[in-house]
Amino acid sequence: MDSIVFVTKSNNNFYKLELARTLLHFVEYDFTYFWEQCIDLGKSSRKLGGYSSKQFRVVKNLITKCHPYYEAQINSDFEHIVLDCLIEYICHSENIGLEELWARCISPKNSYEKAIFVRISEYKTGRAINQWANLMRIQEYARAKLDYIFEGEPVTKNMYLTRKGYFDLSFSVMAKELGFPSSELPAVKRYNASLMPNSAFMVSKVSKLILKKINPIIDEIKDPVYNPPISRDQIRDQISLDAFTYLRGMARPDGMELEASEETFSALDGEYYLPDSFKAIIDLEFDKMLENNIILQKCAKCGKYFFYDMNYKGRLCNRVSSSGKTCREMYEDSKPVEEEPITNDIEKRCQILYAALSNKVGEDFKENEFKEWSQYLENMRENVRTEAATVEDLEAFLEYSERMCVEVKSRPAVKVIKSDSTAMQAPPPVKKRENPKPEPQKYRFPTLEELDRR
Repeated sequence: MDSIVFVTKSNNNFYKLELARTLLHFVEYDFTYFWEQCIDLGKSSRKLGGYSSKQFRVVKNLITKCHPYYEAQINSDFEHIVLDCLIEYICHSENIGLEELWARCISPKNSYEKAIFVRISEYKTGRAINQWANLMRIQEYARAKLDYIFEGEPVTKNMYLTRKGYFDLSFSVMAKELGFPSSELPAVKRYNASLMPNSAFMVSKVSKLILKKINPIIDEIKDPVYNPPISRDQIRDQISLDAFTYLRGMARPDGMELEASEETFSALDGEYYLPDSFKAIIDLEFDKMLENNIILQKCAKCGKYFFYDMNYKGRLCNRVSSSGKTCREMYEDSKPVEEEPITNDIEKRCQILYAALSNKVGEDFKENEFKEWSQYLENMRENVRTEAATVEDLEAFLEYSERMCVEVKSRPAVKVIKSDSTAMQAPPPVKKRENPKPEPQKYRFPTLEELDRR
């Protein structure tokens, strides 16, 4: 499973979150253009003394794609994010606090100052927070947690889980020591489609069928069933079972009605998550990433994270940069071209010498001696390529072989090599071994005296 579906209390839509991709997109998202547009809109609004909800809404929609949670809450939590951004800018640029800005607008001269005054009043009474500042802090939090878990050399999945657990537990301990009640901290609830808070509206097609069946029961209820308690936590079961009491005798519908609902429920099969804050959905994505074995690795060149591939042992990503190339391609291009240690001239000497000696195979130059010599030559060439021997070693052997080739008497060649054209070809290459090849034993060419004795 590479994605999850979440819902919010503020609307009746489903939102898809692609694991890891959503997180990486958010931590890398550039809010600069949004910030600049907010400032320009604020300056013009201040100059004109007006506040245009339509213009503010247009700017607010510029960052809809930064994260699915922002899109889900754009008309609730983030309804006034442009104004929040302006308030943050004014305080920062004029080096004043919220209290001073609030006092300056306490007797607003126009709709622009009134909007600022009302918004800061919501901060002061705890009915709202500065969502622009909150968005920036959430992005910083996501980056910090990402680095904490995944930065560095690859480790085991258990170690990634341990890092995440340690990070989250550190947050919980700090919150407890600071006196923050656990009931007020971010959390995520998990539901099936039928038990979501807004399921009656989100699965409306089936809900209408159910409503027709239970309407007669509802019409007979005269007294109110639900009285808001002081503490809801203690009586959640009681509230639920009071509602169930009126359904206790409801019979299962006939086949046709259930068949009409089957298509709807088949499409809604799965788990649905209800985060109560932005931090909660960020934490949920980290949990689901590791649960689904999604590991990230930081690129050593651009510093961005990419999906870990166990078949790739490097530390560079495959992201295409502004140059049109990936970090891996740029690295390969920057590597110096390695020259072949055996030049064409030396290679030609080897081939000529091989052909010449193959023609001298006979009584004075045994076939097994030729095979021993040719194998030694091939081993020497391979060792030069793998730096187990030097080019000078190969040249010294070729000089020795060339001298001895002149001294060996020519004899009618035995049928070791079929034709001159085949003789001119180099011997088949030796397969490169994974382990370093030991230096070959030096081949001893027969001396002239030995040849005469033969």
